[in-house]
Formats: sequence, structure tokens, C-alpha cells
Amino acid sequence: ILLLVLTAAVIVWALFGMDQGVETPPVELPTAEPTDGSSGPGGGEEDVVALTPDTVQAVISMLTRADSYSRTVTVEDFWDGGSSSAELKVWEDHGRSLIRVERDGYVRNILISGGKLYIWYDYSADAFTSDKVDGTEADEWLRCISYDELLDLPSASILNASYELFGGESCIYVEYVSGEFGYKSCVYISVSTGLLMGARVYDGETLVYQMNSSTPDLATPGEEVFALPGASPSPEPEA
Repeated sequence: ILLLVLTAAVIVWALFGMDQGVETPPVELPTAEPTDGSSGPGGGEEDVVALTPDTVQAVISMLTRADSYSRTVTVEDFWDGGSSSAELKVWEDHGRSLIRVERDGYVRNILISGGKLYIWYDYSADAFTSDKVDGTEADEWLRCISYDELLDLPSASILNASYELFGGESCIYVEYVSGEFGYKSCVYISVSTGLLMGARVYDGETLVYQMNSSTPDLATPGEEVFALPGASPSPEPEA
């Protein structure tokens, strides 16, 4: 359940070696650091509704992701007898995403822009191109859980919800079970940027996946960031 499947051809080419029907009360998002795990920061219960499994979906649905930013995401997988870790750098600007991954001395670039996917290495003179992309593509390539799935879960699948500090950010913390195998996911979603800051996935009591994000830099990335190899910058996003 951890990875959404992309087309087989793209995966083979790219590898090295290679948010119910139940009504909820109106809510107001917190604006400062949380003071405890049940009520939102920046005021008392009269200002911010306490997060519960019945209200957290309404709160999450009000979040808006930052349009432009850059950050570093670290993803780790764990299995019997081993583990793996990957550091991914990402730049985002109004729907354009560039992800850079370094492995074994090589840097792979993944650009999603104008409805197309481009992949190339730093030494490449040109890029592999595919037009089979959608709105979740960047999360898939970042290997991040998409917290949008929370909006479709029955409240019975949500085990816990609260406001928490995580990585210096005021976050909405949600613990839930989903998928065929009933894995438990714990996610931290930034109140200020709407970005996933951290995630843990457990098979029973065993940690199998972990994701952590650096504090996002909300400055707009320069156009040169999105330039294809041997070409001018990729098309600017529509106004």
C-alpha cells in the first residue's frame, strides 16, 4: 500500500540499475503553536475545534498546500534484516515539480511540468518524456503518502487525531488504518503550508516506512531550476 503504481515502462526506465457522509461542525484552523494535543493553538476551544476522528477530515479538507517552495524529504523503508534510505530534494512552483535524487554518485532529475513527465541524469543530453501524469504524480515520485486518502476513510478507520509540534512546525497529527492489509499510518500535516511533514507506517507493531521533511523554504524557485537538459526553462505555469 505504500507505493502507488506508475506505468511499468516509466518505473523500469527511471530506476538506478534501474482527505464522509457524516456532517461535522464548522472548524477554524489554528495559527500558532499548539499548547496541547487536543485543542488548536492560538486560542481556546471557543476559537478552534478539538480534533477528533469525527472532525479531523473537515479540518484537513480546509488546508491549502503552498504553491511554491523547496525542501528535502528523507524516505526510509524497513524489512526483516535490512533497511534503505533515500534523500530527495524537491522544488515546486504552481504545479511544476522538480525532484532530484542522488544515488551511487549519479543524480536523477524528475520534472513534472505542463502535464508531462521528464526524467534525466545530470550527464544526459536529453530527457525521457511521458505524458501519462496526473495531480498525484509528484507525491508518488517523492514516495510520500498522499494524505488525501484520509478524506475518503470512514471515521471508524481513524484511531487518533490531535494538534502536535513536529519538526518545529504546528501540525495536524492523524493515526489511521487503511488498505487491504490494515497497515497503521501516522501522519503529520503542517497547518501553515498544508504539506506532509512526516509519516510512519506500521505492520502491526513493526515500523516499515518512515518519511521526514525539512522545513520548507517558501521562496519561489528560479526558472533555471526547471530547465530541461540543453534547453531553456520549462513552460511557466499558467496564470
